[in-house]
Amino acid sequence: MIVDGYSHCGISKYKPVETVLEVMAKANVSRALLCQHLGEYDNRYLAEVVKSHPETFAAVCLVNPKEEDAIGRLRYWNGTGQFRGVRLAAEWLEPHLALWREALQLGLRLVIYTPDGIGAVAPAVRQLLRDCPDGRIVVSHLGNPKLVDGQRVVSDLFRLDQEAGVFVLLSGLSMFCAYPYAEYAEFISEVIRRFGPERLLWGSNFPVCGDENAYRRDLEQLLSGAWGASPAAIRAIVGDTANALWFAESVH
Repeated sequence: MIVDGYSHCGISKYKPVETVLEVMAKANVSRALLCQHLGEYDNRYLAEVVKSHPETFAAVCLVNPKEEDAIGRLRYWNGTGQFRGVRLAAEWLEPHLALWREALQLGLRLVIYTPDGIGAVAPAVRQLLRDCPDGRIVVSHLGNPKLVDGQRVVSDLFRLDQEAGVFVLLSGLSMFCAYPYAEYAEFISEVIRRFGPERLLWGSNFPVCGDENAYRRDLEQLLSGAWGASPAAIRAIVGDTANALWFAESVH
């Protein structure tokens, strides 16, 4: 089973669920995690999608951490039973640790977006995992590594490779350079080696990745054994890890 560990779906931005389902079917993808887009705190549409397609979709909501009753809103969305996680930007992490600690204690996973890399918030990530040893924190888009001088990849992602609760999304490559992402090949191979396939999951980042052809192309690149991944590692990265993280009954 192939599971897309990071996709988008919406009616105010991106594509409605019907389009997402069509693209998934053409790529032979069975399940997907739908991640709320930044700026949208009304999670009703994603809740409706998951309720209508519980075997196909799981979802991650968004809560405004600056809202007066942010913890109350988090508890509300969690109470719908339709969300397995909550998304946050790195800049929100340290100032609102109580909110994210509550999310982990509720059994939600955190999906963290780190546009400037994860180095500055690595201590806060470690603190959360000390407070919540069973917590799971997913770093999207390989922690947003930077390409310097067109060839050297700079990243602080490996500051967290020893944290068992940290997972990494192999997603967002089209935001960094052009397919086939040759500049990032060595870095991705190192991520696979240091985190291991049991803590890595593929995500399409649809529709930011492009159209359905780009969706299939990026998935097929990983399935082909790119970056030195073994067949067993590929199975984990494109399915097993995401399935266990987002669809296992024990998650929520």
